[in-house]
Amino acid sequence: MRALNDIFKNKSFLFVFMSYILFSLPIFLSNVYYMDDNARALYGYTWSRSGRIFSTFIMNALDLRLNNIIDCAPLGQILGLAVLACAAVLFTQRVTRQSAPDWVALSICGVPLAAQPFFLENLSYKFDALPMLMAQACAVFACALPLGWSLRRKMGVCIALVFSIMAFYQPSLNTFLGLSLIVFLADCQHDNCARAWRSLGIKVVSLVVSGVFYKAAIVRYFVHGDFESSHAVAVGLHDVSFMQFKNNAEEVLGLLNALLSSGAKPIFLALYAVSTLVTFFCGFQILKKKTKEDIVSGLFVFMIPFAILFLLSGIMFLLKNPYSVPRTFVSFSTCVIFANIFFLQPFAQKFRWVGLLPIVYFFVISFSYGNALKENARFQTYHIERVAGVLDDAGFEPGDDLFLYGDEVQSPIVHNAVIAMPVLGRLMPRQGIHDDDIFGYSLLRGRGIEGREHTAQEWDNARTCLQPEYRVHLSSNFAVFRVKRTFCVQELRSKAE
Repeated sequence: MRALNDIFKNKSFLFVFMSYILFSLPIFLSNVYYMDDNARALYGYTWSRSGRIFSTFIMNALDLRLNNIIDCAPLGQILGLAVLACAAVLFTQRVTRQSAPDWVALSICGVPLAAQPFFLENLSYKFDALPMLMAQACAVFACALPLGWSLRRKMGVCIALVFSIMAFYQPSLNTFLGLSLIVFLADCQHDNCARAWRSLGIKVVSLVVSGVFYKAAIVRYFVHGDFESSHAVAVGLHDVSFMQFKNNAEEVLGLLNALLSSGAKPIFLALYAVSTLVTFFCGFQILKKKTKEDIVSGLFVFMIPFAILFLLSGIMFLLKNPYSVPRTFVSFSTCVIFANIFFLQPFAQKFRWVGLLPIVYFFVISFSYGNALKENARFQTYHIERVAGVLDDAGFEPGDDLFLYGDEVQSPIVHNAVIAMPVLGRLMPRQGIHDDDIFGYSLLRGRGIEGREHTAQEWDNARTCLQPEYRVHLSSNFAVFRVKRTFCVQELRSKAE
């Protein structure tokens, strides 16, 4: 506990924490509801049915409530970033073996744990950001346990932390596994391989034990619902196929290609390639010792660069219906840290600043994203208020049926920003009117237009209302139809012009 207090007081913590705040500042300034935020603000629903019981607990505790959660952003993000900054300092100390690492080492090892483009989606959630940050922090803490602790203490704390990852946000397990490999590599460079294997063994055992307990105590009793049933089911041995892995890999590459566009791709790939060569060199040095343990260690070191790439999706490969979106790519932080591991070597001290180039680029993305996010919300709010006004004028009343069709038009400014920086297109919230998705109904409910829930069959049958004789309003963007107490809104343009 004293060590944590010292971390919070030192300059290293302040540097990492303020870097996180600067990276998140555009999101704080935009101050918009992102994706599920609309429904959580309206209905106050939580995360227990997704098996994320600690997420529900921490948000209830923050709000001092036992039922619905309320919006207190950006307090949640700030608290989560503070905890993650503390973990980042400990991790940097663990990897560099320095009690007071300089700002470059902190920028390479600590700052990317939150300051990376895909994590912008996690930070954008007013309600979900704190649990996701806590999951990321638990993953980092579990990989940065003090070397002087006893085996029993390390095992107990690591099991508790890994269980917490699952109970906060499961994709952060990929961060835990990826950072474990980086720590293994650092231990092999600084110590003998036996210590590296003991440290890795503790993490593997902790993962197995906490996973078994989580499945028995949490998954069995808490995980339910249509979305959870579809996306939380593990693939069976009889379901494993090459096509499934191929499709998942294509989704991963699609996200990476959106980020690594134009000049960013050669720079990042070059850094990753150089660090891979350094890792291979380390592996050859270990193999030269020719003991059985060192041979196994050297061969394992050769696998680390590829394993870290695999862990971008990681546990998602184990799901029958994987869900590859930016917020699940929390382990991209591990890729960034590994890509810059070359600059932690003694012979690379004079040009370590090169390793900061990706970090600077990530801050550019963050500020561009914040501006696009604010413009997207402005344009969307204007459109939703127009739709709500037309429905009011058409006589819509509580209890009437409402059905939405088509895709809401995108702001021309946002459309242009996405063309210039494709990763913004992956980060922009997929809310608004998109056929029967809940987001469109939630936005309209926030404007006083409440419609009952209905089935997919009812939604499909209501298409019969989309006839010219039932139309009560027509504009360039949308049309409204009415048949007795049934109202239909049809979007007419899905692309910015």
